[in-house]
Amino acid sequence: MLQNKYDAEDLCQDVFAKALSEDFQSIQNQKSWLLSISMNMSRNYLKKKNRLLLKENLDFLSLIRVDNTQNIERTIQLNENKSELVDLMNKLPVRIRKVMVLKYVHDCKDREIAEILKIPEGTVKSRLFKGKKLTKEFIQVDENLLFEWRDHRE
Repeated sequence: MLQNKYDAEDLCQDVFAKALSEDFQSIQNQKSWLLSISMNMSRNYLKKKNRLLLKENLDFLSLIRVDNTQNIERTIQLNENKSELVDLMNKLPVRIRKVMVLKYVHDCKDREIAEILKIPEGTVKSRLFKGKKLTKEFIQVDENLLFEWRDHRE
């Protein structure tokens, strides 16, 4: 949710500190509960910093280790792809982006997403559908712009 790696790390520590201060073992759905705390604390953090838009942070996607020189080229390509994915996700409306991130990044089930965001499961499905549709449209627009740019240069 944050655009700053260091803020995300600080918030992650705060989330786990809060989780450890609660009776974590007695919580029935620990994953949903932890994600709810994360979403709420992120939202509160952004409000404190007077940010106008809630931005999903996919910084963790860019944290790739390079184990040896043979993997450098592959790592560069993966980082480029992940950067494009982050840009694409940031184009989505916030309410749709939240659902898409929970579904495809955190592997949450529709029911879990509904619990975390406190919305009906049907709304989750609708937002996932809209998110996929918008993503396809964004990709198509980007491809069209690329082809126009290439044609113009030649």
